[in-house]
Amino acid sequence: MFARLPIAALVLLGVATAAVGQAQPASKSMVTAATPTPDDRARQWLVLVDDKNYAQSWSDASKTFQERQKTEAWVAEAQAKRAPLGAVASRDLKTIDLSHGNSAVVSYDSVFAHKAAAVETVTLAFENGSWAVTAYTID
Repeated sequence: MFARLPIAALVLLGVATAAVGQAQPASKSMVTAATPTPDDRARQWLVLVDDKNYAQSWSDASKTFQERQKTEAWVAEAQAKRAPLGAVASRDLKTIDLSHGNSAVVSYDSVFAHKAAAVETVTLAFENGSWAVTAYTID
């Protein structure tokens, strides 16, 4: 009886080792627990916009965002959108829509110094192993 225990343990160890050896490495475009969520990534990007660091927000956006408009055009558009609103007072997550394949649409109920109620929408695409902003609107 006691002789079977070490043999059973060795068999189980062999099965576990074989299973580990066959595990597939994570793909570079795969969402993992270490990947910031769309909400986290959108908030990181919005901090750049809040701080009027528009050129950096353009650099941190997706290739699609960058191809749609040059840095100077984005800086002018962002200034025109945000300057009249004043500083952001609060930003609360409203919705996250993940139903569009490899993209996410994140909406926030936001309050600004000169606008009590606004909805900010940040659209992101999952590319090169992380979420990247593809569009930003504010209503």
